[in-house]
Amino acid sequence: MSKDNQAFRLSRIEADGWNTAHRVLADGPKQLSDVNIASFNPHASDPARARWVLGFRNAVSASEGK
Repeated sequence: MSKDNQAFRLSRIEADGWNTAHRVLADGPKQLSDVNIASFNPHASDPARARWVLGFRNAVSASEGK
């Protein structure tokens, strides 16, 4: 896989983590442990797993800033 394709794929994985966080938080703020967050992550290995978590955590941080 080329670097451009890999970068695009990882950006989509990050976006999926972001979208998942917004679905999880739709009913209001929640306390989420690392174990809770990991249970939503569909990726088994890095770098995809780490990139998904990055998107999820960025969305949580953004929602806390509202």
